[in-house]
Amino acid sequence: MTEPLRQQTEAWKVDDEVDTPLDIYRCQVIQEWVDYNNHMTEAAYLTVFGWASDALFQFIGVDDAYRAAGSSFYTVETHIVYEREAALNDSLKITTQILDFDAKRLHFNHEMFNRKTKERLSTCEQMLLHVDSKAAKSSPIKEPVAVVLKAILFSHRKLATPPEVGRIMKINHKI
Repeated sequence: MTEPLRQQTEAWKVDDEVDTPLDIYRCQVIQEWVDYNNHMTEAAYLTVFGWASDALFQFIGVDDAYRAAGSSFYTVETHIVYEREAALNDSLKITTQILDFDAKRLHFNHEMFNRKTKERLSTCEQMLLHVDSKAAKSSPIKEPVAVVLKAILFSHRKLATPPEVGRIMKINHKI
């Protein structure tokens, strides 16, 4: 994993200028992620999106201290759309759009791009639940993190909702 590309050094305010979408994670396709078709594996896409989520957590203040105090986010649902292949040594950029959040849930969408060609390769929509890891149950998002999420959401509400968000997976039979 790489270091986040941008970190806030002062206390957040709801009207802070926030990247739309967030551009906080980049990586390169490594040999262990490439399969027998010479493309990045399905599991590697999820790995990269997972690391992008970790970069988001660092960005919003969900760090080692936050987790040591007994709070974290757990993923409850993930939808990945594979659009194009990534190959060995491709340089990737993952952007993140906060779609919504409430007292206990966080909904966001990642988009993966090839940095050289600028083509979108994949998307990953996720719903997370904030938990008290010591009690093993859901709990409200702590105030400092909620303030950051409010600031990001304030900016991200200006973005269009990506068309794949909320998509249902099914076969549409033509009768």
